[in-house]
Amino acid sequence: MSIARRFSLSIFSAALAACPLAAGCASMVAPAAYAQAPQTAQNQQIVVHLGSFTNDLHSAFMALSLATNLQKAGAKVTVFLDREGVRLADVRERGDLTWGDSGGSSAAMTEFVQAGGKVVLCPHCASLAGIEAINVRSGARIATHEEVAALFLAATKVIDF
Repeated sequence: MSIARRFSLSIFSAALAACPLAAGCASMVAPAAYAQAPQTAQNQQIVVHLGSFTNDLHSAFMALSLATNLQKAGAKVTVFLDREGVRLADVRERGDLTWGDSGGSSAAMTEFVQAGGKVVLCPHCASLAGIEAINVRSGARIATHEEVAALFLAATKVIDF
């Protein structure tokens, strides 16, 4: 084997051996890079976006459960319904649909609203689904396009289901 080839292999071997060390050093520094000032729930405005309902009951119940827990922890939570999600707030839809051992869908929404959460519907999606203000469940309302824009601009976090 030539001297140049042996030299190249030894450099390659040294570089390869240093990789785990470099990865370890990076992992020791990474947590500090992600450190943030602690945020209390009270100063957070969270939007939980739900675009499904009967087409994905699992997501619908997960969204409502998380939204309720965040609201009870002190955050200001708004559930934003669009696409098929708007049907969750339609009184003409069945409210007794369940996922696993969860209660009915309207009961889950009611629990969220009773905890102080807000439910708003995309005006365009509500219109396409034939939902008018008179058909919206208690505690929910159809937003305006301007309100939807303001909602997302003011959000501290957006959680998508």
